[in-house]
Amino acid sequence: MVDDVKTGEAVMRELALQMNGKGKIAILAGNQNAPNLRKRVEGVKLEAAKSPGISIAGTFYHIETPQDAAAEVVRAQNANPQIQGWAMIGGWPLFTPSLLSDLDPKKVKIVAVDALPPELPYVEKGLAPVLLAQPTYLWGKVSVETIVDKVHLQKDVPQIIPMELVRVTKDNLGTWARQLKTWGFSDIPDKYLSMP
Repeated sequence: MVDDVKTGEAVMRELALQMNGKGKIAILAGNQNAPNLRKRVEGVKLEAAKSPGISIAGTFYHIETPQDAAAEVVRAQNANPQIQGWAMIGGWPLFTPSLLSDLDPKKVKIVAVDALPPELPYVEKGLAPVLLAQPTYLWGKVSVETIVDKVHLQKDVPQIIPMELVRVTKDNLGTWARQLKTWGFSDIPDKYLSMP
């Protein structure tokens, strides 16, 4: 599992780097009642407080579908044109290509959690120069291994097994695409699989 507060902090830390430590950001936060997402928002705010040049325009909640999330980003961006960065604690709007044409990567940067096949064009275009991928395949693998260790082999096992986020950028886009394919994802465009 990932630590949600640390995940939010990591998203904000990466976004602050992309914005050279200054500018107005917004937080895209999904379901307002989800405990894990509230912790991620807390992490974003804690990390943003460490960058005096960063201010937060607001935290924006939405129904967790790609279309609703993308529509909320566009609505918030139009209402607050000074937003230069989005700390997305989930990658919901990046599962639809609409923001690729609705936002200008020269004016707005996104850092989001997850890096699944539909999100990879955002890295390629530079709109999301950093995605922080959750190693979702390993969640199942490690869980089953832990159950076997505990139940069958009678081993002591940790109560929580932390897993690190994987930083995905243009530099490792090909490597990450091939990792996704190894994990069984079949919807990865060939151009990403052939990247270095």
